[in-house]
Amino acid sequence: QAQLLKSCSFDQACAMHQILLLVCCVPAWGRVSNIAATGNPHAPAASCSAESAGDCECPAQRLDLSQANLPLLPVQPDSFLGMEEHEVHGLKVSLYNFKQPARLSELQLPFKLLLLRQVDQTDLELLEVPSKDALDSWFPGFAWSILLCKRCEGRHLGWKFTPTGDGVPFYALIVEAAKEDELESRLLVHLRAVGRPLAALGLAASLSLDG
Repeated sequence: QAQLLKSCSFDQACAMHQILLLVCCVPAWGRVSNIAATGNPHAPAASCSAESAGDCECPAQRLDLSQANLPLLPVQPDSFLGMEEHEVHGLKVSLYNFKQPARLSELQLPFKLLLLRQVDQTDLELLEVPSKDALDSWFPGFAWSILLCKRCEGRHLGWKFTPTGDGVPFYALIVEAAKEDELESRLLVHLRAVGRPLAALGLAASLSLDG
């Protein structure tokens, strides 16, 4: 949650924080949305040519949205910013908004997370962190490790959370959520800025759900 992101500016962190606080105040049940597993918005963009766009997307970004794959869990109070509730193809989906705790990162960057019990493991890699940091977790009773996609220089997709006692592991993917046209417009603006193809951000995966 902390160490990967020191390169972001304070202004970027504040802007994202303000956006999430605004979103968290708006009820979303009944709002039909699309959810895209975009990866870390604060990290430098991985290099990816248009010709290799399909290869840059890890299968884990093709979201398996089904009721059985969507856990609901208690949260760490001092870093929790709020919950968003979206409707995707008739399914109610909860998204968690967190900031990094100041004790782990002075930037306190915000993230929007989709929790999944299972994701496709193809080309995923875990980056372990010191146990003291891992146990300072957004989800009490679970230790975190950083989840990376190894394709196209690697991309930070989210985190894996492993129980320290009873419980089962789960994954928290970094996502964007909006109405279909809003999400596409937002991601296209981002693409123009960093020169990455649309497929590399996983938008197509969110529009043709497996679950």
